[in-house]
Amino acid sequence: MTLLRLISWQYFSKHRLRWFLTVFGILLGVAIYVGMHAAGGAVLTSLKDTVDRIAGKTQLQVTAGESGFPELVLEQVQAANAVAVAVPALEAVVQTGITGEGNLFILAVDMTGDRSLREYDLDPGQADVVDDPLIFLAQPDSLIVTAEFARRNGFAVNSKLVMQTVDGSKEFTVRGLMRSSGLGAAFGGNLAVMDIYAAQKVFGRGERFDRIDLTLKDGYSVEQAQMELRGVLGPGFQVETPASRGQQFESLLQIYSLTVDITSLFALFIGMFIIYNTLSIAVTERQSEIGILRSLGATRGQIISVFLIESAVAGLIGSALGVVFGLGIARVVAGYVGDILEALYGVAARPAEIGAPGMLLASSVLIGITTSVVAAILPARNAARVDPIKALQKGQRQTISAGQNRARRRLAIFFGLLAIGSLVLGRSQQFFFPGYVSFLVAVFLLVPTLSQWLLRGLRPVLKKILPVEGVLAADSLVLAPRRTSPTVAALMFSTGLIVSLGGISQSSYESVSDWVDTSLNPDLFVSASENLVERSFHFPDSMTSQLAAIGGVEEVSRMRTIKVQIRDASAMLVATDIQKLANRTRGRSVVAGNFDEMHRLTGEGKGAIVSETFSLMRGLSLNDRIEVPSPAGAVQLPIAGIVRDYTYQSGTVLVDYSFYLQHWSDPSVDIYQVYLQPGASATDVKQRISTEFGYKRLFVFLSNEVKSRIMQNTDQWLGLIYIQIVIAILVAILGIASTLSVSIVDRRREFAVLRAVGGLPLQVRRSVWLEAMAMAVIGVVLGLAFGAADLFFELELVRRYYAGMTLDYRFPVNLALMLVPVLIAAGLLSALLPGESAVRGSLVEALENE
Repeated sequence: MTLLRLISWQYFSKHRLRWFLTVFGILLGVAIYVGMHAAGGAVLTSLKDTVDRIAGKTQLQVTAGESGFPELVLEQVQAANAVAVAVPALEAVVQTGITGEGNLFILAVDMTGDRSLREYDLDPGQADVVDDPLIFLAQPDSLIVTAEFARRNGFAVNSKLVMQTVDGSKEFTVRGLMRSSGLGAAFGGNLAVMDIYAAQKVFGRGERFDRIDLTLKDGYSVEQAQMELRGVLGPGFQVETPASRGQQFESLLQIYSLTVDITSLFALFIGMFIIYNTLSIAVTERQSEIGILRSLGATRGQIISVFLIESAVAGLIGSALGVVFGLGIARVVAGYVGDILEALYGVAARPAEIGAPGMLLASSVLIGITTSVVAAILPARNAARVDPIKALQKGQRQTISAGQNRARRRLAIFFGLLAIGSLVLGRSQQFFFPGYVSFLVAVFLLVPTLSQWLLRGLRPVLKKILPVEGVLAADSLVLAPRRTSPTVAALMFSTGLIVSLGGISQSSYESVSDWVDTSLNPDLFVSASENLVERSFHFPDSMTSQLAAIGGVEEVSRMRTIKVQIRDASAMLVATDIQKLANRTRGRSVVAGNFDEMHRLTGEGKGAIVSETFSLMRGLSLNDRIEVPSPAGAVQLPIAGIVRDYTYQSGTVLVDYSFYLQHWSDPSVDIYQVYLQPGASATDVKQRISTEFGYKRLFVFLSNEVKSRIMQNTDQWLGLIYIQIVIAILVAILGIASTLSVSIVDRRREFAVLRAVGGLPLQVRRSVWLEAMAMAVIGVVLGLAFGAADLFFELELVRRYYAGMTLDYRFPVNLALMLVPVLIAAGLLSALLPGESAVRGSLVEALENE
């Protein structure tokens, strides 16, 4: 403690800005870690909480995918020995047209039995609304809304609310208000309850239910009931707890989770470099003090302890502040992710509160402290191992010996070969991830050598720009590799990871764009959903012939999409007119199989075409058999072909519409793809369709409108890349500012001599500015090279373990061109304050002999 008080506190008091940079480096990493994980956790918790509130006392739920099932299934469930109460439910998401409200979630139930499962907690005096279900049965326009929703929009009992139905806009009457607790708190209050049989009509569901909620008789366990019901209903039905349904939302956040992991690790990794750089600087500046202490009898263990404790304290402060800032970041990110989910899936996720579980907070603080201490180990060890006599000498503190350089290069070659071997030969995670780490280690070991080579090449350029200032800047960097290497490494890794992620983004975007152009090529899309992905409304199949009869229409293709579970993972089953699809999409990318043969077999119901994502994520190949669950029983189908398709992130299975009708008995359509006769005007036909079916809920989109919407949604997911760009800029400013502050201390005598012999303050400033820009240039150049290599690993990571997508290698040239001036400008900005510091102070003190 005496050493901490006499040495550490004195240094802290003298260099507050330096320690602020250290704390801020830790704060940055922890804030990103907390913010991204807290946001994802809050969105997922909100979705699961909604499931729990809607489930009420439900113990088991019977479903058969998104297609639903006939009403007669309810009688089979109610007759089961283990079932006490079984009531049907239907869900829909509708737009109210109320500005700022977004979507309204409709829960349609059978009021004659639902009170035993859910508490509606109505305002006083309104209990008869649900106590007497005949009120609802006699008035099919009835709604119960939450008190929160009513308050926001000025509704009261008997107020009128306009909602979209399958037959267009219709007026509904608010019959009751639920308090904002329990069921009334689901979906942030954007919830309405209505009678299930009225909902079947207004949403075009026919005589079908989405699910059955049930409770069990005393003496029966959940496992016993599941076994009985699965035996009664067959493999086409899922009998799961409500919690299992909540877990399905995790797949919606799969890509976000990948981005969270990469961004968090990236931020912490870069934060470690900032800490290491700052602490290395502190050790360098205090080597004279260390030499004195060692001469007076201080042990190496005591010296190491001083720096590790300093680092732990800085880590604790930075982590605590990082948690606070991270929760603020989480609010912004959670709203962004909620908007993406609503746009892509029609699922509203607006967490009312952003909290962080104790485990996240504890792990964040622990990670921050650990990161700080680990970053301090090497500088502290170097400080303790320096000979006291050499520690008291000026100069040579920032050099790396030739022997050290040779050892680094040999180790780099070893780890580089290990990385290449793991990537080429290893087909499992046990080989791939160690190989990737070996690649990072090899790059890190080469940074000092590569930096020196580039600096020597850059010296003539700097000399030509400004002869005196350029030489001073170049020589300062060349002679102090220990000082500059950590900053260059941080910039390199920042730039490189941005480049690799940018390459993935660009490749993903172009792959989706190619798929849209080749596979989604009708002239018009007729959809029951405004966003093309929400499936609350359906068209009857009888509408197909009516559409085909409209003037200017040459051909109409049906599409029905439902989510199913295949091999314990969610997949999108797409039922369409396969032969029409084959005739219209001959340019689509085939990964495996013969184009004509795969469509023939699928059209005959003897096979299925699957997306590449589906096959890679499940380890399946051509001709492997898959089991597709349906209400009529599980169907075994061979994989007839594998194609590029990005309809659904967890994989797509294409079957013929006639096959779907046979096994699902669901004559409904989500989207019609309309192809026009040669010379017909798409705008004119769009108007005719809107006029012909003006009595229905119907949206007609031109082909370019759909493509634009899909690419916009893709942009939203890929937009998270800009978080990394912001972090990289912060790294550039913090790292270079910290390095320059030490450079100025080390060169204080040099600057004083320059000024004493007539050097101008502007020349000193220019030398500092050029030093900063040189570091930025080297970091960016190495970063672009590192990013180009890292992109190979990242593409393999995406293909093998995350998205199951084979993406073409595309170096993000535009992003690289943007990064170069931005990071160089950031380096120059970081040099302004150190530049001023270099020209201030007493010449006499600077020239004094020590």
